[in-house]
Amino acid sequence: MASIVPRRNKAGDIHSYQVKWKDGGTRSDRWQSERFDDEDSAKVFKDAVDEAGQHWPPAG
Repeated sequence: MASIVPRRNKAGDIHSYQVKWKDGGTRSDRWQSERFDDEDSAKVFKDAVDEAGQHWPPAG
């Protein structure tokens, strides 16, 4: 399952959100990630990754 990781600057403020997942969803698969400026966009992408079976979602 994909997850959203808030990225913080040195002051501790959230400056972006990173969606992370294992491409294919198994322990031996490689990590993938994508960065977003806002949490809502990150949530939409995370849901798309989950729906695509832990792969990059299709364009469109």
